[in-house]
Amino acid sequence: MASIEDKWEATKGRPAGFDVLRITLAIAVILWHTVAVCYGLAAEQWFYGGPLKPLVWLVIPAFFALSGFLVAGSLERNNLPSFVVLRLIRIFPALTAEVMISAMLIGSFFTTLPLSQYFTDPDFFRYFLNTIGDIHFYLPGVFSDLPVPNMVNSQLWTIPHELECYLAISAAALIGLTKRHRLFLFAVLFIIIALALRDLLGGKPGSPAAPPGRMLVLAFLCGVALFLNRSRIAYSPWLFLASAAGFVVSVLASTRAGEDLAAIFIAYLTVYLGLLNFSTGPIVKVADYSYGVYLYGFPVQQTVAQLWPDHRVWYVNFGLSLAATLVFAIASWHLLESKVMARKKIILAFVSTRADRARNHLVLAWGFLVRRSAEPAHATSPKQTVHTSWDDNLNR
Repeated sequence: MASIEDKWEATKGRPAGFDVLRITLAIAVILWHTVAVCYGLAAEQWFYGGPLKPLVWLVIPAFFALSGFLVAGSLERNNLPSFVVLRLIRIFPALTAEVMISAMLIGSFFTTLPLSQYFTDPDFFRYFLNTIGDIHFYLPGVFSDLPVPNMVNSQLWTIPHELECYLAISAAALIGLTKRHRLFLFAVLFIIIALALRDLLGGKPGSPAAPPGRMLVLAFLCGVALFLNRSRIAYSPWLFLASAAGFVVSVLASTRAGEDLAAIFIAYLTVYLGLLNFSTGPIVKVADYSYGVYLYGFPVQQTVAQLWPDHRVWYVNFGLSLAATLVFAIASWHLLESKVMARKKIILAFVSTRADRARNHLVLAWGFLVRRSAEPAHATSPKQTVHTSWDDNLNR
């Protein structure tokens, strides 16, 4: 039976399924948001409490599982400092641009406040904290009379959890856990089972609405574990079907324990679909726009709802919003994201040089302290010792 690694190697690490998943999931987020944008937050509850809940809950956790699998590959190819830098330049330039556009253009156009008051309101300045992962959804006087009132970009709620994922995998790499593949897998499974048992015994209810942040982080870690252990895990349609059934049962259980266990199933589902390979044509290029679609979708949808209040119907909002969002996403990729990524080697070289200099200074400082503590107290005055030892270390 073929393993996940066999499928991965057969496509030289670039299966078409992941590209299709990236853009499909991003578009699915816009489709899902048409419910709240057009009919209000209360309309979402029917989906969260009904038989379609697994379908709704599939989207965001799948994004995180996909990210975990692919990010683990990046960590395998790079050292930890380079990995961290690559994650930062992939996330924050586009995020910063989206926050600026929302605050400076969309907000200033739609606010009901005088511009002088809008640009001096504390909530206007707080909104820029989104660029560092401190999430704020509100801009003063913006979208206050919509079905989802006062919400500029609800999709930013996942950013802190994404940062948690990168902190978790960086910490694991720092202690060498990502080099011990089976131990990493066992550690992730142990954490999930321990959380599920604790929640089961505690009788904690499940989330009444969107998937909880903890489920997203667990799905990410499961995606990482699948990549690290790809040679040991079978690529099997039977495992895919079992995972699909397990995910549906876990989600419909509406318990915290079920949400914990669902992360395992969603990770295998996502990786199985991502490893499918077929001719995609231009879809590979379109997948580059997925992050922009994800970032700009909701503020564009709110804008459409504000401009056409008499046409708040889900399919109208979806069509208009998707078209406008693609414009922003394409511009974001070609004018910003791709430009930054094209300079990643220069950025990595700069960071590496700075890191080497910092390391050398630390070595010099440590050598100076050791030499100073080893010299006899009567050999020279403290001031002279400092001067001589520092000069000696600098000349080495």
